Amino acid sequence: MEGFLLFAPMKGSVASLLTAAALLTGFPAVAQVDPEDFRRLNGTVESLIEGQESLRRQIQELRQQVEKLRSENAQLQQEIAAQKDFVTREQLNQVVEQLREVDRRRSADAEYVKTQLSDIATEVSKSVAAAAKEPPRPKNPVRSGESRGTGEGGTTPAGNDLKLPEYMYEHVVKSGETVGAIIAAYNQEKGLKVTLAHVLAANPTLKDPKRLRAGQKLNIPEVK
Repeated sequence: MEGFLLFAPMKGSVASLLTAAALLTGFPAVAQVDPEDFRRLNGTVESLIEGQESLRRQIQELRQQVEKLRSENAQLQQEIAAQKDFVTREQLNQVVEQLREVDRRRSADAEYVKTQLSDIATEVSKSVAAAAKEPPRPKNPVRSGESRGTGEGGTTPAGNDLKLPEYMYEHVVKSGETVGAIIAAYNQEKGLKVTLAHVLAANPTLKDPKRLRAGQKLNIPEVK
């Protein structure tokens, strides 16, 4: 039958379906979605796929029936031609009704898929809106029990060729301590590989590492 359309089962990842739904509604496909919302959307998509597969099988069965009717009609036409007779109106009406039923089912399938995609797009829109309202998470949180040093001048080193890690320990100098002793202690206790160059880069206001005063704060980079 010319113009017959058979919907293939929806395959691929859930992310592909969500992307298609997002494109229908104009929302960005890349968005942070709550895990619970995602599981719920995943269940909706899986139900849609199962329903689409069932409808595809039904359409396939109808297509086979139509093909069978075609074969029977062709055979009947041959027999009629041999007998110099014509097909009855009742037989013709049966074939026409079968074709109309197939077309009605195909239209129903298209409407079902459209409705399901619209529902998914609505869920994605709600998730995107909820994610947009959430406060931004800190990019570099301070570890528990530690503080991220900023140097005596209140700023981290900039423009230095030595690459420093994100996290730093804030050390308060005790009486009699030296930079070398402090570095050695941190390397031993924390399993680090800090050098004097790292400490100088992390403390741009430290002009003379040999002159430390009690209470002075030093940034010790977490170099591993």
